[in-house]
Amino acid sequence: MMRRAGSSSLRWLIAGLALMASPAISGAAPAVAQEPAGPTLPAALAQVVGEPTSVPAAPAGPARKGSLPYAQVAVVDVQRILQDAAVMRSIQQQLDRQKDQFQREVGAQQEQLRVAEQDLAKLRQSVAVEEFDRKRTDFESQVSAMGRALQERTRRLDVAFNQARNSAINTLDQVIAEVAKENGATLVISRQFIVYQAGTAGDITDEVMQRLNARLPEIIVNLPPSP
Repeated sequence: MMRRAGSSSLRWLIAGLALMASPAISGAAPAVAQEPAGPTLPAALAQVVGEPTSVPAAPAGPARKGSLPYAQVAVVDVQRILQDAAVMRSIQQQLDRQKDQFQREVGAQQEQLRVAEQDLAKLRQSVAVEEFDRKRTDFESQVSAMGRALQERTRRLDVAFNQARNSAINTLDQVIAEVAKENGATLVISRQFIVYQAGTAGDITDEVMQRLNARLPEIIVNLPPSP
């Protein structure tokens, strides 16, 4: 008894394609366009951004005997920079273009598979069993190859955009350290972890943003070559 012409394979691919169209390229990073409900800091900032839940008011002065010196605290809004910095917007725009192109390609390939399945179904009554089985096997191989190609494309997009984001975050790390040092700060805290702060004293966000924009206005995302 003949099996239905690759219909299960097609359904498998079409369902998979819908998921592949929204990999990390839909999020991305990104990573840039949306922040999680609970604030987290990039690993690259861990060395310069502390994570206490409040900032104690401490007057500057010499170290007390037998105790650590008071920290000179600066505050930076890391989430705002990751969303609004020119380089992060550049990465997000490239991500959106790649995602749109990827979804168009997936749609075109889905249509090709539907047409191929219809053509195969028409042959059931007009060719010998052996010939039909051979064509059905070819069709299933085509489905599998297309699925692997889409998975590889998704992986390459993930690698490219993760590398771009990491490069931007490394530069942000350096800029925060420079601005903090120039302002005499010995501790930098992300605004997202502050429970209370009187005024904007010690906030270096604008200065960090301006310097990051000048130093790294954009990053060109290059996809790694196919293996």
